[in-house]
Amino acid sequence: MIANLTHHQRHVNGFRMHYVTAGSGYPLVLLHGWPQSWYEWRQVIPALAQHYTVIAPDLRGLGDSEKPMSGYDKRTLAGDVRELLRQLGHEKAGVIGHDWGGAVAFYLAYDHRDLVERLLILDMIPGLIRAGEAFPLELALKINHVFFHGGNPDWAAALVSRDIDGYLRRFLTTLDFNYSPDVFSAADIAEYVRVNSLPGSIRAGFQWYAAGLREDAVNLANATDKLTIPVSVYAGDSFLGDVRPYWQAVAEQVEGGVVERCGHFIPEEQPAFVIDVAQRFFAPLWA
Repeated sequence: MIANLTHHQRHVNGFRMHYVTAGSGYPLVLLHGWPQSWYEWRQVIPALAQHYTVIAPDLRGLGDSEKPMSGYDKRTLAGDVRELLRQLGHEKAGVIGHDWGGAVAFYLAYDHRDLVERLLILDMIPGLIRAGEAFPLELALKINHVFFHGGNPDWAAALVSRDIDGYLRRFLTTLDFNYSPDVFSAADIAEYVRVNSLPGSIRAGFQWYAAGLREDAVNLANATDKLTIPVSVYAGDSFLGDVRPYWQAVAEQVEGGVVERCGHFIPEEQPAFVIDVAQRFFAPLWA
């Protein structure tokens, strides 16, 4: 158990959102990806909570939050986070996003420019593709699971629901996504299996991917005004590599690079790296 970490629930935009908080000071929001939850930040929260009020929600449909039937485009998910922060009384924040949480973080910053002051992205691009553009073959092969999850999400959910443990274990141990197969403990895997075994969770998660190939592609094509806030972007050298060019297309100030000996799950593979980068990048917000 993380010292001083507390669990909460609030009704946000028509559903019950579970989130955790720790620490005090300037608000720092941590946004997870799939198949994860707030739990992916467990190793970085204690250090960040020394200077910040850390807020880590379970985003719509995942973790211990409710599983609505709709609303899984990343703009709507960003709106959920904005409403949570409004209810908590925060009008400014720094944001860290990993995986799909990085795309949610993009729309949170894009649609609410007075809210997000700095944005740190971990192993994610702003969106899968812009409507009207061709999908790069190299990227498509790297993220081939996207098309299984999102192409026919209800059929994919029916198949995966037959063996959630086995399916998630592949994501969390295979070298397709990880630098090492030993990042996640048995307890870690059990927690992700637990939250993804809740009724409606696999369906909701795959709706994130379905929206990524549909609504999100249209929204990204229409996102023509670049972000002007500082954006820091890092990706694992064993997965996406240097994704700064993707972010330079949507933001004016982009720094970052590649995390060596790391795959996709940076907060859990290299938590010390995330802590160090976050402490330096967000320091101007509290110093």
